Amino acid sequence: MIRGDDTTRQALRARLRELVAGAHVGDRLPSERELSLRWGVARMTVRGAMDALVAEGLVERRHGSGTYVVPRPFARVLGLTSFTQDMAARGLVAGSRVVAFEHVPADAVIAERLHVEMGHPVIRFTRLRLGSGDAMAVETTWISSTLVPGLTPEDLDGSLYELLARRYRIVPGAARITIEPVNPDPETRRLLTIPAGQACLRLQMVDADVRGRIIMVANCVYRGDKYQLTADITGAAFATSAQRRAG
Repeated sequence: MIRGDDTTRQALRARLRELVAGAHVGDRLPSERELSLRWGVARMTVRGAMDALVAEGLVERRHGSGTYVVPRPFARVLGLTSFTQDMAARGLVAGSRVVAFEHVPADAVIAERLHVEMGHPVIRFTRLRLGSGDAMAVETTWISSTLVPGLTPEDLDGSLYELLARRYRIVPGAARITIEPVNPDPETRRLLTIPAGQACLRLQMVDADVRGRIIMVANCVYRGDKYQLTADITGAAFATSAQRRAG
């Protein structure tokens, strides 16, 4: 029997985490009443432990249905990888839906970022990115029309990086990324199927090819409940400083 003090509540949460770890995404967990009887603990104690798992994002309650295991946020390692590669690495099928595609003259901001003259012809397109059918991100990209002649919306159902390399012989070599939390606009919320007030992560990217030529800029809004970002950080600068002092 599990009692209701702090130590046993922690043990109960550990049992619940083991239960979740052994389940699949979308599985319904036993009811609080069932777990109360199984483990010999008060139902309110089970509810409190389950509340902790809900807060951690491991499970979700569905009114009138039960408690279900939900996907963990997808950790995107900051690097020059495509959304398609990210999804494949997680066993999901990447998908895209083009929601806007137009030829426009570069305004002052985009011209500066693309290193082209103001008014230069640019293709601007927005895609809803999907992981096995679930909305993950909304990406808006600007790229010089002269770099991608003949580009159409039908070309944009997969990895843009792979398309650039295969068709246009443009190989991305580096990217500058700025990350910030945002409350997305109503249209982005609609596309991502999220409620008002749910925060997202915005990545503003400027991509260059292997020769350092700027090839495109992008504004990517990722669902905050689906994505987390990771990065490998080194102490190279400190090591170099220490080596200089040692020398």
